[in-house]
Amino acid sequence: MQVTSLFTSVMAFAGLAAAAGNAIINIEASHGGAGNGLTNTTISAPIGEIYKGNKAMDTVSTLYLVGTTGGVALDSVTCTPYKAEDATGTHGLPFTSKVPSYLSTNTVVVGSILCTTS
Repeated sequence: MQVTSLFTSVMAFAGLAAAAGNAIINIEASHGGAGNGLTNTTISAPIGEIYKGNKAMDTVSTLYLVGTTGGVALDSVTCTPYKAEDATGTHGLPFTSKVPSYLSTNTVVVGSILCTTS
Protein backbone atom coordinates (compact mmCIF):
# COMPACT_ATOMS: atom_id res chain seq x y z
CA MET A 1 0.00 0.00 0.00
CA GLN A 2 2.79 2.44 0.89
CA VAL A 3 4.65 1.57 -2.30
CA THR A 4 1.54 2.40 -4.34
CA SER A 5 1.15 5.72 -2.49
CA LEU A 6 4.80 6.56 -3.03
CA PHE A 7 4.53 5.70 -6.73
CA THR A 8 1.40 7.84 -7.08
CA SER A 9 3.12 10.75 -5.33
CA VAL A 10 6.18 10.47 -7.54
CA MET A 11 4.06 10.37 -10.69
CA ALA A 12 2.06 13.41 -9.52
CA PHE A 13 5.29 15.32 -8.90
CA ALA A 14 6.61 14.31 -12.34
CA GLY A 15 3.40 15.64 -13.87
CA LEU A 16 3.91 18.98 -12.13
CA ALA A 17 7.48 19.19 -13.36
CA ALA A 18 6.37 18.45 -16.92
CA ALA A 19 3.70 21.14 -16.61
CA ALA A 20 6.40 23.79 -16.15
CA GLY A 21 5.93 24.63 -19.81
CA ASN A 22 7.86 25.20 -22.97
CA ALA A 23 8.91 28.25 -24.94
CA ILE A 24 7.76 28.16 -28.56
CA ILE A 25 10.57 29.67 -30.65
CA ASN A 26 10.66 30.51 -34.34
CA ILE A 27 14.09 30.13 -35.95
CA GLU A 28 14.51 32.25 -39.05
CA ALA A 29 17.40 31.51 -41.40
CA SER A 30 18.43 33.79 -44.25
CA HIS A 31 20.10 31.80 -47.03
CA GLY A 32 21.88 34.26 -49.29
CA GLY A 33 22.13 37.19 -46.90
CA ALA A 34 19.93 40.04 -45.71
CA GLY A 35 16.49 38.50 -45.97
CA ASN A 36 17.03 36.34 -49.06
CA GLY A 37 15.84 32.73 -49.16
CA LEU A 38 14.21 32.86 -45.72
CA THR A 39 13.21 29.65 -43.99
CA ASN A 40 11.37 29.35 -40.68
CA THR A 41 11.35 26.45 -38.24
CA THR A 42 9.40 26.32 -34.98
CA ILE A 43 10.86 24.53 -31.96
CA SER A 44 9.60 23.91 -28.43
CA ALA A 45 12.24 24.42 -25.72
CA PRO A 46 11.61 23.43 -22.08
CA ILE A 47 11.69 26.45 -19.78
CA GLY A 48 14.44 26.25 -17.17
CA GLU A 49 16.47 23.63 -19.06
CA ILE A 50 19.26 23.92 -21.63
CA TYR A 51 17.85 23.14 -25.07
CA LYS A 52 20.31 21.76 -27.63
CA GLY A 53 20.73 19.31 -30.46
CA ASN A 54 18.08 20.50 -32.90
CA LYS A 55 19.41 20.64 -36.49
CA ALA A 56 17.47 23.88 -37.09
CA MET A 57 19.92 25.56 -34.69
CA ASP A 58 22.73 24.97 -37.20
CA THR A 59 21.46 27.78 -39.45
CA VAL A 60 20.10 30.75 -37.49
CA SER A 61 19.70 34.39 -38.45
CA THR A 62 16.99 35.56 -36.03
CA LEU A 63 15.21 34.03 -33.03
CA TYR A 64 11.62 34.92 -32.09
CA LEU A 65 9.70 33.89 -28.96
CA VAL A 66 6.20 33.28 -30.33
CA GLY A 67 4.40 31.40 -27.56
CA THR A 68 4.46 29.23 -24.45
CA THR A 69 2.80 26.06 -23.18
CA GLY A 70 1.80 24.84 -19.75
CA GLY A 71 0.09 28.06 -18.69
CA VAL A 72 3.35 30.05 -18.56
CA ALA A 73 2.75 33.77 -19.16
CA LEU A 74 4.39 34.74 -22.44
CA ASP A 75 5.52 38.12 -21.08
CA SER A 76 7.41 36.42 -18.24
CA VAL A 77 9.77 34.42 -20.51
CA THR A 78 13.26 35.45 -21.66
CA CYS A 79 15.45 33.19 -23.78
CA THR A 80 19.19 33.50 -24.41
CA PRO A 81 21.13 31.90 -27.28
CA TYR A 82 24.60 30.48 -26.58
CA LYS A 83 27.51 29.35 -28.77
CA ALA A 84 28.15 26.15 -26.81
CA GLU A 85 25.82 23.26 -25.97
CA ASP A 86 26.39 23.84 -22.23
CA ALA A 87 24.88 27.37 -22.32
CA THR A 88 28.20 29.21 -22.32
CA GLY A 89 29.51 31.84 -24.69
CA THR A 90 26.63 34.25 -25.21
CA HIS A 91 25.71 34.25 -28.89
CA GLY A 92 23.36 37.18 -29.19
CA LEU A 93 21.09 39.27 -27.07
CA PRO A 94 18.37 37.64 -24.98
CA PHE A 95 14.98 37.65 -26.69
CA THR A 96 11.39 37.97 -25.53
CA SER A 97 7.99 37.97 -27.20
CA LYS A 98 8.45 41.69 -27.85
CA VAL A 99 12.14 41.80 -28.86
CA PRO A 100 13.74 39.20 -31.17
CA SER A 101 17.42 38.29 -31.18
CA TYR A 102 19.08 39.29 -34.46
CA LEU A 103 22.19 37.13 -34.79
CA SER A 104 23.34 37.60 -38.39
CA THR A 105 22.25 38.72 -41.86
CA ASN A 106 23.48 35.29 -42.98
CA THR A 107 23.38 32.28 -40.65
CA VAL A 108 25.27 31.18 -37.56
CA VAL A 109 25.25 28.03 -35.42
CA VAL A 110 23.53 28.27 -32.04
CA GLY A 111 24.78 25.61 -29.63
CA SER A 112 22.02 25.97 -27.06
CA ILE A 113 19.15 28.13 -25.86
CA LEU A 114 18.14 28.68 -22.25
CA CYS A 115 14.71 30.11 -21.47
CA THR A 116 13.76 31.36 -18.01
CA THR A 117 10.79 33.06 -16.38
CA SER A 118 10.82 36.16 -14.24
